[in-house]
Amino acid sequence: MASFWDKEDLLGKITKNTREEIHIKHVSKGGREYIDIRTFWYDSDEDVYKPSQKGLAIPMDSLSQLRSILEKVGE
Repeated sequence: MASFWDKEDLLGKITKNTREEIHIKHVSKGGREYIDIRTFWYDSDEDVYKPSQKGLAIPMDSLSQLRSILEKVGE
């Protein structure tokens, strides 16, 4: 299966539960760059994690806003 993105680089994974992971990727499509944060579900038939529709792609030009919001977590 071909990827939706023109380019994607996995930055990290977070285990959500025994059947799901959150993948954080630097991706691009049509010359625009994003940070994609998406839930992946485990397909036991194929022994692989597959992307779900649960996620978001944040434009790279909004990354500083995201950082400042995340810094407020736990304050």
